[in-house]
Amino acid sequence: MVKIELRKLISFGKNSYVVSLPKKWVIKNKLKKGAFISIIEDQDGLLLKSHDNKPKVEEPRRITISAENKNLDVIRTEITSAYLEGYVIIEVSSKNLKDNSIEIRDMLRGFAGLEIINQSLSRIVAKDLININEIKIKTLIRRMDNITRSMMEDALECFDGVDHAESMAHIDDEVNRLHFFTYRIIRMGLTDVRIANNLGTTPLKLHSDHTVTTLIERIADSTKKICRYLNDSKLGKKWGLELKGIFNDIKQSYFDVMKAHYTQDNEIALRIESTNKKNVLACDDIFHKHKHEDLTLGNEKCKGVCDFRPACGATIKIIENMKEISYSVKYIARTIIGGG
Repeated sequence: MVKIELRKLISFGKNSYVVSLPKKWVIKNKLKKGAFISIIEDQDGLLLKSHDNKPKVEEPRRITISAENKNLDVIRTEITSAYLEGYVIIEVSSKNLKDNSIEIRDMLRGFAGLEIINQSLSRIVAKDLININEIKIKTLIRRMDNITRSMMEDALECFDGVDHAESMAHIDDEVNRLHFFTYRIIRMGLTDVRIANNLGTTPLKLHSDHTVTTLIERIADSTKKICRYLNDSKLGKKWGLELKGIFNDIKQSYFDVMKAHYTQDNEIALRIESTNKKNVLACDDIFHKHKHEDLTLGNEKCKGVCDFRPACGATIKIIENMKEISYSVKYIARTIIGGG
């Protein structure tokens, strides 16, 4: 619910009137005495926006992470958290940093924009060198989308026995990198209205963009897993072709939903809802047709009658990830329908 505050109009000289501004709004926009306010007139009234002609040069946000007596997983988690929270300078320090310096350098370099600017035996310092005002979230979404499309196209060859598992893992790392970068920018836009204004966006749009980028990342991750499990499943030609056909339909649904996202086409998004249901049912159908007693991953011998042969557990994982992609496509469609 929008909070409405009443402010009294005060006469100021012969040609002007004055209205006081809410203190919370002034603090939120980090305004001080003498700051400029833009006044925009439209059919609904006046729109006030901060307009700082001489923006202050703020000290970059800095954080120091102690790596003392911590394993690499904990250090990675703290670095990731600092990156997503928008820290510009991230320093990792420890008396015995040299023992893990290579791994920590790789962690920092794994995030878009971070560059190592200083290193010694006891600390490594990385700085974000990207100008956020030059970044467009829609461009980052397109990059994630293009990479994911290529992954899905290549995954079709995996159903024919081509091994793309290792290369898919590396490509998926780039999608993850872009996802973290986009999420970082979205968080900064949600916490600082000036950044949101510079990006030309709104909190609702930022929330929608976060939802879409998260779902694209999941689709890429599931595609990677499908390629990995295909190596373990040893599918016969018959079932390989059947699963490949379903995956190809799911891939097309993803292509269509992203087209709807870029054009904000509700008609396409609504149509994808029914198409998506068909794909999920197809996955369920192929599962139940070949149901057997033991479906655990790594099962070496099927106890029932099963044409999937030895690694039937891996095949079930393929079906599960295909359904995961279908659900993600559905949620992207619903984001569009919801006005995102």
